[in-house]
Amino acid sequence: MNSKYLGIIGGGQLGMFTCIAAKKRGLKTLVFSDSSEFSAKRFCDEYITGDFNDLEKVDLFAKKADFFTIETENIPLKTLKLIENEKKIYPTSNIVRICQNRLQEKKFINSIKGIKTTDYYELNNFKEFEEKAESLNFRCILKSKESGYDGKGQHRINRENLKEFKNIYFNDYILEKFVYFEKEISVIIVRGNNQIINYPPVENVHKKSILRESFYPAEISKEIASHSVELAKIIAKEINLNGVLAVEMFVLKDSEVIINELAPRPHNSGHWSMDACNESQYDNLIKVICDENLEMPIISNKCKMINLIGDEYNKISELKEKYKCYDYFKKEVRNLRKMGHYIILE
Repeated sequence: MNSKYLGIIGGGQLGMFTCIAAKKRGLKTLVFSDSSEFSAKRFCDEYITGDFNDLEKVDLFAKKADFFTIETENIPLKTLKLIENEKKIYPTSNIVRICQNRLQEKKFINSIKGIKTTDYYELNNFKEFEEKAESLNFRCILKSKESGYDGKGQHRINRENLKEFKNIYFNDYILEKFVYFEKEISVIIVRGNNQIINYPPVENVHKKSILRESFYPAEISKEIASHSVELAKIIAKEINLNGVLAVEMFVLKDSEVIINELAPRPHNSGHWSMDACNESQYDNLIKVICDENLEMPIISNKCKMINLIGDEYNKISELKEKYKCYDYFKKEVRNLRKMGHYIILE
């Protein structure tokens, strides 16, 4: 049995599933959570709780594990760099630096030949905001540069609400042109040990900016599917990925594919891989960390993953009678909070 410790920064459901995958390969797990109640608590071997900015605790964490990974990109860079100075971390702090800031992420994506995002603008003051919104005919979204997951820090702009944002600190935001898309899809890439593999694109359904469903196969053409995988692989190579990267994309009416966001970690839209593939996104992350050979996943079933949001969690006992359900063991049920998910296999 391998007695090495994997340190996981973040103890939510992604950390929980990473703990489970690590144990299958004989690794012990040490979780650093910024909350005293966290999903991975009952699945890890040890844990540390505290603020991610508490460098004394971070240093203790860095010394206690052999290698490290993350379950969220919203981690202070100084924390990651302290760990990286001593041990290997998957992904590197540079990858997280790019992905945790919308402006840096968009600049990076658009710097790659043949790949682009929607149009966007940097903002310095209200006058610029007003002018850019007008130039986009108010078909735009104001988004915070950081901590913008699950719809947080996002505001659809129109003529009527423009002045509500007059006193914000504009350097913390960008303005994006609203995208009229046909489909939202995502591709998960795993890269390490000089190898790269991918999971096929899945189609995603969002409501109120929160992922509700992901299903495989995505209802897109073979050409779009192939193209989306190629784009994701190029991005993974350009960012020098070591680990897992989820690439969220929009398919437009003319079949053009543009990039929405990057997540340098296992992703909600990849949960289906735990039940419909021989090896999940979490399994392959652990293989990268353990420097093992990667193989393309073998898919056994069509699959739909449905999130349980807020009060929907109350029907999990009923759903368990028909479907494979995953409980995230979160103490408090909150509106728009992901509490679990269930799987429908065909």
